[in-house]
Amino acid sequence: MKPGKTELRLNAEIEKRGALFAVLLDPDTSDEAAFVKAGAMAAENGADLLLVGGSYLGNFTLPKQVAALKANVDLPVVLFPGGASQVVPGFDAMLFMTLVSGRNPNYLIDEQVRGGALVRALNMEAIPTAYQLINSGKRTTVEYISGTMPVPANKPKLSMVNSIAAELMGMRYVYLEAGSGAEEPVPVEHIAYTRKATEMTIITGGGIKDPQTAAVRVAAGANIIVTGTLWEKVEDPALLKEFAAAIHVKG
Repeated sequence: MKPGKTELRLNAEIEKRGALFAVLLDPDTSDEAAFVKAGAMAAENGADLLLVGGSYLGNFTLPKQVAALKANVDLPVVLFPGGASQVVPGFDAMLFMTLVSGRNPNYLIDEQVRGGALVRALNMEAIPTAYQLINSGKRTTVEYISGTMPVPANKPKLSMVNSIAAELMGMRYVYLEAGSGAEEPVPVEHIAYTRKATEMTIITGGGIKDPQTAAVRVAAGANIIVTGTLWEKVEDPALLKEFAAAIHVKG
């Protein structure tokens, strides 16, 4: 499967800017007006990409919220699904993820089988993505929901070999995830080892609370930096711009 329009756009922007700034919007945590306002604020202050996802959300609310968001922003809006039930129309693309850090077959193949035919029927662009949980200092929602253990923070070679296997299976993106509201971000060693061993586009998120933390991870080889929970606590356009400046190493 060749890269689609949105993936090609993201790749071109990475080449142009050095790395991209993604803001994760969780419809579970706000009403539609607040959800759209948060996306618009991100778009106006340096974000390159909006990810939409939550661990609990059912598809009965998602299509309406996404339509309202897309009417107010001119950025790629990409689904970051918690499972097959969240596959709905209206997105520019989705991260079609496999939880390669765990060994729960439900998230290695079952959810993908349940969602795959629907993705194809909707003619939705899918970006094949290896998803890895990295220990962040506390148990996260996604660990609980998926019933898996994260890669230990001090074992970067484990996430590296997971990434190598995923690349050999045809996945082009890898998401190194500390988890929503993580105490600590993914250690730079995990990013650096995967960068040296693969040609995958590296996304990392969770626990990135300031621009310097983001910049260090870009320097280690991350291509897309994701922040989310931070913006549920603060509404600060100036801080968004500082993040964008730190991440856009090529301007």
